[in-house]
Amino acid sequence: MAQQMLPTREVANDESLGTATDVVAKRYDLLFLVDATASMGSYLYALNQALPQIIALSKLTNCFARIGILAYRDYDCTGGQLLEWSQWLTVGSMKHQPDVIAMARNLRMVGGRSWPEAVKTGLAKAHEVMRSKANTLVILYADAPPHFRDFKRFEANARERDALLKPGSYGGNGHIFTDWTQGARLLREGSKSAQVISVISGRSSKSGCFEYLSTVTGGACIHLTDGSARNISQITIDLLLAWMGVKKEGSVASPLGAQLSCYRDAAGIMDIQSEQDPALGRFINLEDVCFGRSNTVEYAQLTTELLERRLNKRATSLQDLSSTYLSNEHYRMLVVQELREIIETDVTTMSLNPVFGSLWRTFCNDRQNENRQPLLDAFGNKIQAIRNVEGREMMKVWLEQSYEYSAEVLGMIEDVPEDRRYPCVCLDPTLAFEISNGHDDDKRPITEFTRDELLDIGRACDWRVLKRLGKVLTRLTFIQHADDVPVHIAHADAAQLPKIPLSLARKEHGRTFWSILLHIVVPGTKLGARSAALLAALTIRLGVQPLMQPAVEQMLLWRDRWNNLEVPETWNINCLSLLIDADDAYRNGDKSCDGLLQSCDRQLFERLIDYKMLELNLETTSTAKVTWTAEHTMMPIGQTVMCKSCHCHCSVTIMAADSLCGICYYLRDHPETEEAAAARAITQRDSDKADAAWFQCNLNHCRAQYVVYAVSDLNVKPKCHYCRFLGGNAPVVECTKCLSSMIWPEEYRSGSLQEFLCVGCKAGRETIVDVETTAKALRAENGNAWLIEAKQHMFIDEIFSGQSLYKVASAAAPLDNLCSNVEILPDIPDLKLYLDGRLVQNTPALVEQLRSWVNRRRTEAGTCSLCFSDKRKNDLLPACGRSGCQQRVCGECLNGWYGLNAPGQILNTAALHCPFCRRMPTTKTLARNRSGVHAVSQLKSAVENSGTWIYGWCITCGTSKEYMERVCAQGSPDAIENWSCEECEEAKATSGSQPKHIRKECPACGVMTEKAGGCDHIECVCGAHWCFFCGKEQDLDGIYSHMSEAHGGYYGGLDVEEYESDEDD
Repeated sequence: MAQQMLPTREVANDESLGTATDVVAKRYDLLFLVDATASMGSYLYALNQALPQIIALSKLTNCFARIGILAYRDYDCTGGQLLEWSQWLTVGSMKHQPDVIAMARNLRMVGGRSWPEAVKTGLAKAHEVMRSKANTLVILYADAPPHFRDFKRFEANARERDALLKPGSYGGNGHIFTDWTQGARLLREGSKSAQVISVISGRSSKSGCFEYLSTVTGGACIHLTDGSARNISQITIDLLLAWMGVKKEGSVASPLGAQLSCYRDAAGIMDIQSEQDPALGRFINLEDVCFGRSNTVEYAQLTTELLERRLNKRATSLQDLSSTYLSNEHYRMLVVQELREIIETDVTTMSLNPVFGSLWRTFCNDRQNENRQPLLDAFGNKIQAIRNVEGREMMKVWLEQSYEYSAEVLGMIEDVPEDRRYPCVCLDPTLAFEISNGHDDDKRPITEFTRDELLDIGRACDWRVLKRLGKVLTRLTFIQHADDVPVHIAHADAAQLPKIPLSLARKEHGRTFWSILLHIVVPGTKLGARSAALLAALTIRLGVQPLMQPAVEQMLLWRDRWNNLEVPETWNINCLSLLIDADDAYRNGDKSCDGLLQSCDRQLFERLIDYKMLELNLETTSTAKVTWTAEHTMMPIGQTVMCKSCHCHCSVTIMAADSLCGICYYLRDHPETEEAAAARAITQRDSDKADAAWFQCNLNHCRAQYVVYAVSDLNVKPKCHYCRFLGGNAPVVECTKCLSSMIWPEEYRSGSLQEFLCVGCKAGRETIVDVETTAKALRAENGNAWLIEAKQHMFIDEIFSGQSLYKVASAAAPLDNLCSNVEILPDIPDLKLYLDGRLVQNTPALVEQLRSWVNRRRTEAGTCSLCFSDKRKNDLLPACGRSGCQQRVCGECLNGWYGLNAPGQILNTAALHCPFCRRMPTTKTLARNRSGVHAVSQLKSAVENSGTWIYGWCITCGTSKEYMERVCAQGSPDAIENWSCEECEEAKATSGSQPKHIRKECPACGVMTEKAGGCDHIECVCGAHWCFFCGKEQDLDGIYSHMSEAHGGYYGGLDVEEYESDEDD
């Protein structure tokens, strides 16, 4: 049934608006009435997002004469004002205006301990600041109902009533707002009329009070199902556009995160006399004002189409703004000013707001406007800088429809005199280049490329983009003279088969050739100046000879313009590499000639590329030659010395002072040692074995080799006597061949040991071994000096931190001295690198190997252990973060594995563990997935009982609960969605009650908090972290440990650092 709306009262506008257009016959003000208590953070953030757009919309359409913000709290609020009023901003006025944007940004979210808020006081103040000469559209943001009827329940209720009943309060009308129904009638029928649109929290407040108020005043009541700031901001803009009567393209397929409520039958609503009127029960559930829903209310999914159809709109429609733009010079200046501000603030609103989009297209077609090209360039730069994938894709679709310049391109071609139209280029439709059995993963003809794909060169110069455009450049048909035109091309319509004259590359024709070249692939495509220069650079890089001269001329025009930090898209490896490659192709090996780039710029670009390539190659595998590791290695015992106590010939490596072996030395100081242990040691020493067990100290600063006799008693990592008891500095000699160290106390040395060879070398063992390592591992032990040298102040704060090249360049600005102060892989004489305490014996070759990767601008690929696809090593993540598990997987596989568990679904206990080592992953690994499974209560029980019970993740209480018993092995149970446990379902079924734990107060600030789903870790807007299950506050480091220990969580808050030291010291 359609919603029954009450007619909106209109007040004639008898004053001149004084703005660029004269498009309305009525005057309207816009007032945002906002609950500013602690739970309203997303609303206030949404208001900050939407306000600049709303103000610009008002200026361009003249729909609102004034805009204001009024914030209310409650009478028990001690940390802020009860009311905050911005004053009215008069749209288009040249006088000093209040900064409503700053006011919204600085609003403090305070109070909210009691559930109802001072909405009545907010409406009374709103009525006071309204005027009789205009209709006021009130957008009411709220998540809590007003104080209603029973004023004795809360002290704040009585305080509000007393304040409103004071004589003369709020313009003399305060007493009327003590009664909700009378206040609504005043807003509808009084001299100051208002239309109230309520935007309320769909899960936190189901009060019929807002439906009543909105219906009486001719507004609408919107219940949010998605409380994010982005959703609230979008709904606010969409309802304003619908109210203005502006149809949004694609509204039928644009569902919004909210519901629209209306009465099935609103008859008799105006006959209600007071809050005490029994008839009011038809419209408001008087038994539960805060949470009850009236049986007469129905809800519909909110869409843009529904808003356009159901919402009571302004009395007069908007004038054609495009016509106003063409006829009114002052309005054209206003449009340019506002479009520039929109582009700088949030360019994506251009596609969301049909008013902005329409004016933008009109402006783009105004080729005589001197601001056109600068604004187009700024627009293009902002589009390319969008990082959000969803926003970028949305703009791509819109741009595909917006950047259609066919008429302009054909006009440029027609402006070329007949005698200068050759030579030219075109695309011969009769030539086919596709090979059915080729290896190209994109077998489309180039005519099937989209405009957005061709415009990608302005955003990125990666191999996919260059490959796509390379196909275009190599498949062009060049026609030198008019007589050379093939018959089928000569007879073709110019609009269907355009021929682009090369003379358009000349100065007298505006050098537009490279900008419109891709029009022959996708009609209407036109590149910006920078993108056109990059297309010319690619042409030189490929060596397309017929286009070489125009390409060089185009690049020379940009010779001084590439070193510009205001264009972030230039500062990446792909773009800078394309410029350098084009410069190399132009120089053709002659470094003395002037290139396409300034010499200083080229050197700077090369240095930055080298830096980034070195960072990307930190994980690249290199082979280091190091000395071998003795680890229970059986070899000859080597040099021996007779112990004067036991008279055994012992290895010199275990000899202590005074000709005592280490064992006798120890027994002398520890006579309580069992004789059996001593006898066993002596027996082992006196054995006739030719070989002994060699070990080496595990400490990197030592690595000394020595003999161990009682091998069976070695139950820890080997550590020499000097490191274990004396703090290090073992007396060692170094092998002249393999550079290993062997313990040999000085008092037992005879003669020179300058030609010393270790036991391993004498025995013919392979004592210099190849070990795979990375620059990252070597950097951890040797620092950064061998990788990068900064002669003065370090040009970035943190070396190799993963920052983009643009951020690196920005941090180094000014860039003039970067090349002279920074050197990548510097030439260091006698450079020594160590790996695990062992000297790398092929350091020059290892550095050259790394330099080769950098110079070739290549990185080593790694393989995902789950999908076996090749990825950059930097893009592969630890599978679980535990020590000993070396498997690495791509982000998609990591999210796919640990993301198998979601609220409301059956728990897959196998996916709670690493797919490889089967241990629990670190919480940091799980946090990357953002599913929240690492904090689910009673998850430990699900794992322990997985053999007998199947568990589910309750979407209501966020706890792991028994779902069904395992009695069948024929297959997995049917998938479930939005599952709630029996306890929660029983609570829902109980009349007038809500599921257990659905609302609790924050232990820090007292704000009422509702948990809609997920885990029990709550992060309040006040900054507190607390457990929803028991209500106890914890710090961020302890919350997961608490949930594990107190409530049966499984992961216990352990992080990577706690796992990486599993082994004994």
